[in-house]
Amino acid sequence: HKTRRTTTSEHSKQSEVLHLHPTPLIAAGVIGGLFVVVIVALGVSIYIRRKSIKKKRALRRFLETELVEPLTPSGTAPNQAQLRILKETELKRVKILGSGAFGTVYKGIWVPEGETVKIPVAIKILNETTGPKVNVELMDEALIMASMEHPHLVRLLGVCLSPTIQLVTQLMPHGCLLDYVHEHKDNIGSQLLLNWCVQIAKGMMYLEERRLVHRDLAARNVLVKSPNHIKITDFGLARLLDVNEKEYNADGGKMPIKWMALECIHYRKFTHQSDVWSYGVTIWELMTFGGKPYDGIPTREIPDLLEKGERLPQPPICTIDVYMVMVKCWMIDADSRPKFKELAAEFCRMARDPQRYLVIQGDDRMKLPSPNDSKFFQSLLDEEDLDNLMDADEYLVPHGFNMPPPSCSSRPHMDSNRVGAPAPTLIICGLHAQFQHSGIQISPCSRCLKCAFHYWAPHVQIALSPLRRVLQFAQRQ
Repeated sequence: HKTRRTTTSEHSKQSEVLHLHPTPLIAAGVIGGLFVVVIVALGVSIYIRRKSIKKKRALRRFLETELVEPLTPSGTAPNQAQLRILKETELKRVKILGSGAFGTVYKGIWVPEGETVKIPVAIKILNETTGPKVNVELMDEALIMASMEHPHLVRLLGVCLSPTIQLVTQLMPHGCLLDYVHEHKDNIGSQLLLNWCVQIAKGMMYLEERRLVHRDLAARNVLVKSPNHIKITDFGLARLLDVNEKEYNADGGKMPIKWMALECIHYRKFTHQSDVWSYGVTIWELMTFGGKPYDGIPTREIPDLLEKGERLPQPPICTIDVYMVMVKCWMIDADSRPKFKELAAEFCRMARDPQRYLVIQGDDRMKLPSPNDSKFFQSLLDEEDLDNLMDADEYLVPHGFNMPPPSCSSRPHMDSNRVGAPAPTLIICGLHAQFQHSGIQISPCSRCLKCAFHYWAPHVQIALSPLRRVLQFAQRQ
């Protein structure tokens, strides 16, 4: 009984302790609850923030893809050609050289602003009735011509953005090659013909390297700067191919069917190899001294004629070697045709022994056509003051700042092939011209600083024109 009383008293004491001290337990519970709430709130805030950041990043990526074009590098070098914008006051039209459905070509004079030189030019002007499409095509032509620079391509000098767009190019003083060979057929020998073949092939080889398809190569579109120097022109139909393109599909329009490859006629697909076909026809025109391809045959019959295997006949002056080169250019399979690089090399080889490959009566006695004999050239000289005239190529020659300074020695140069004997010296306009057995050397006269300055400046070409003719004559001797 005593033990039971003791147990009951202890139990009552513990109950009193629990009822007297509940605060620590409540505090612990509250603290624990707050901790859990803070953890949950922190987790929720982190989750919301991460979701917001992810959403912003997604929106930024979307905007970047919308505003910035994706990179697709082609590997093509940048086109650093420069286009000169000419004022209408710098240009003077002299006479009409030709006209067509869309415009007129004038012989003109370009007098650069602030200078006294006169540069003969050809000015191509669109008719006022032409639409915006033709204007765009003319500017595309300007882009192509400005991007090309080669000794055997006609050079674009600038564009005049007057109410009617004007394209200004070099004026070739002897007109087109087609008229030239017809007019001078009695004075054109084998070497000159083969040299022309080489020059056209080299010009077309350059266009191929620049991925440009001409589409209208013909003797009428080759101009004569001098009997020994011709240039390809008329880039109006030319088209640049992209890096991955191998052909150009043309739209409708008039096409020179008799100069075109079969795939061009049927499918309007133009490639560098279709230009090779046109090159073969152009060479045929030269070898026939301006003959008309498929003369008397209607244009509509040309495709059937080619499919049956008929080709232009062998020109009378051509050996089978030369004619075989033409025939290879006219293969139905485009890949079987030679490349322009191969054609240039082949005609270059023939030009070293011209009379072996072209048989022209009296070839040995042929004289180079005089530049002054051309009817076209004579017509250009009419009604024009010849003072201060300068060729465009000479005007655009860069300053020779990187060239070695002129020699200060006034002693005559010695001919390396003749020990102890001074070379004969010709003094013209303060220049020494040494006519040596090995060639000609020119050095400025040390006595005249003014002459030396003009010698290095491009505009001095006016003063040097007589000298140039003397040197050319000496080289021919």
